Amino acid sequence: MKVNHKELKEQLRISYETKVPLFIWGTTGIGKSSVVKEIAKDIADKEKLEFSEVDIENGKFGFIDVRISQLEPSDLRGLPTINDGKTKWLVPSWLPRNPDGKGILFFDEINLAPPSIQASAYQLILDRRLGEYKLPKGWVIISAGNRIEDGCNVFEMSNALSNRFIHLELNIPDKESWFNWALNNEIDARIIAFLQFKPSSLFKFESRNKDKAFPTPRSWEFCSKLIKNRDDKNILNILVSSAVGEAVGTEFTAFLRLQSKINLNEILRNPKSISKITEIDLKYVLLGTISEYYRKDTKLLEKSFDLCDYLEPEFSVLLLRFLKGINQTHFKKTILASKKGTEILRKYSDILN
Repeated sequence: MKVNHKELKEQLRISYETKVPLFIWGTTGIGKSSVVKEIAKDIADKEKLEFSEVDIENGKFGFIDVRISQLEPSDLRGLPTINDGKTKWLVPSWLPRNPDGKGILFFDEINLAPPSIQASAYQLILDRRLGEYKLPKGWVIISAGNRIEDGCNVFEMSNALSNRFIHLELNIPDKESWFNWALNNEIDARIIAFLQFKPSSLFKFESRNKDKAFPTPRSWEFCSKLIKNRDDKNILNILVSSAVGEAVGTEFTAFLRLQSKINLNEILRNPKSISKITEIDLKYVLLGTISEYYRKDTKLLEKSFDLCDYLEPEFSVLLLRFLKGINQTHFKKTILASKKGTEILRKYSDILN
């Protein structure tokens, strides 16, 4: 069953409630791991517990990310020791022990492990135990992995292991869902504007492709971190290309060079002059430019409201969503205190609320 990110989040919540193990399939770089961690934080908030990846025993909601491909069978099964003439197994230190504890035990990239390592996890996944060890009832096991056709050197999963999970396949995020995620995760507005203009560049992955760098939601997130607060076009081209590949990197820097055709100060002084911008790509560049300036200077917001009178409705809405996503608290406070802002709220209330 193929699902989008929103549907996967709901399934993860249900798996946590029922403690049914879930395996998430999907191609590389589309957010399988990040969705699991995000839901872990959401559940922690709902349970009114502190989320922790370190202290998992002391009344916190634990999140354990285990890459069993890096383990030996004994790392999971534990080492034997003799006590009173009997053999006991020393359980791995990373497994939770608090019987009242809650959390998610996440086996990421489980099918990168050879079958002998996968087999060592059978009992833990199905029976929630390893020998005398029992997984606390407040914990659920979630796994994720790439498909064989993704060319990620994965091993085929045995039927015995496969049948210990329920299975979903995560789709590549669409333009709208990624846009909403990007706004809430401080992705550089220039990247968001570019991918709104050219959504086909969000994900371009071919398993037979020889390129080491290629665009995925994950590599665009890396790219955002690299270019944050940088404006030099030469270094930008190098940084972007290193993250998403030379072809898309060149397109992106060409997109940014269109900024030289825009006099933002003049547009803010005379909002009507925005009507002279007729090229679609320039309009997307303008939205990205305004958004990045707003990130640095919140005084720009009220001036931006006046631009909505001279932009087509779809671009007005997009600009407002950009600005709201960058600083939601300031946006709401300013738009409610401004005459122009209240007009905009009446016009676009369904979209902005």
